[in-house]
Amino acid sequence: MSTALATHDVEPAELPVQIVDCDIHVNPRNGMEIPDSLPEPWLSKGFRELLFAGATVGTSVIFASPNEGRRLDAFTPLGPPGSDPNTTGRQLFDEAGVDLAIIIPMMERNSANWEHEAAWAAAMNTWMSRSWLGAYNGHGRYKGTIRISTDPELAVAEIERWAGHPHFVQIMLNPFHGGLFGERRFWPVYEAAVRHKLAVCTHVTLQRPGPALQTTYGPPTYYIENHGQFPLVYMAHLTSMLCEGVFEKFPELRFTFVEGGFSWALPFIWRMDRHWKELRREAPMLKRPPSEYLRQNVSFTRQPVEEPKNPLHLARVIEMLGPHCLEFATDYPHWDGDYNPKQYFTGVSPELKQRILGLNAIDKYRLSATRPGRHWREFGMEAAA
Repeated sequence: MSTALATHDVEPAELPVQIVDCDIHVNPRNGMEIPDSLPEPWLSKGFRELLFAGATVGTSVIFASPNEGRRLDAFTPLGPPGSDPNTTGRQLFDEAGVDLAIIIPMMERNSANWEHEAAWAAAMNTWMSRSWLGAYNGHGRYKGTIRISTDPELAVAEIERWAGHPHFVQIMLNPFHGGLFGERRFWPVYEAAVRHKLAVCTHVTLQRPGPALQTTYGPPTYYIENHGQFPLVYMAHLTSMLCEGVFEKFPELRFTFVEGGFSWALPFIWRMDRHWKELRREAPMLKRPPSEYLRQNVSFTRQPVEEPKNPLHLARVIEMLGPHCLEFATDYPHWDGDYNPKQYFTGVSPELKQRILGLNAIDKYRLSATRPGRHWREFGMEAAA
């Protein structure tokens, strides 16, 4: 009897991955952790002291968003939300039931100088590799996003630096740095991504000059105005990528639009398909209906989810977009995150729900279908170097 009980209590070595969170944000505990990771020659040149002394990373918010955009229970005495691995692990893995989490670092330092921008990206990636993908990641449940410069040559050099790292799984393009993503100057980034089997994403930001580039008529003046217009930016980039032939040139590219909603994509792609029938001679690289590229190469994260009064309307939109176009995200530690993965699936089939919660991300990022069965705290956490 006692032997049977003991056997029953043994934790399985591996558990199936059911929920992949495709958008979480982490922060350093103090504003100098990332500048201290700057590469040479910038570190010894005093670049750190010149631009980052006394900085508090991740708090440059220009609108009156609730709690500076964060959930109140994620603040700790150790630092801002997303800086304490114990609190983050508890809120994500234990409370929300997330199996794996994709980190998208958003500690921006916008610069007019591409080399300065590249140095900052290198510092952020190094800090990530040492902390959240290193010392805090003995369980291997965090995966990361490579930040890059706007300059193609510098961007590819940074991608090459981290290609092959076991926990970097994608590259992020800033949607507000000028230029549309279909332009050929971005193609070396796509080529490197495909060659190294990395996904590519873009993520909106509240930091300057982002909102000023959101519309052709100037920046919004209210947080609600800004928040509601994110799809406009993504629509422009997606149109450019389709018409310029990005997905025809790079058929294996997987591109995700993060935190900009998804229901807008359905009438958008209907409109593009109709125009393609009449105008496709003008865009020779757009060889197939745009909807085919969308369903093959493009995905959207679910948060912030649209919430119609009748949830069956949302289920119908999800169904019509197709089984591979949507991925779950909490957007941790934001105040409006989706921290209950079971919500917003009314009318969605069990098979499609399974794809959205985990299988689509497993396929896109080439993730393991299992994760350690031991509790994440049992792996311990070293001090980040």
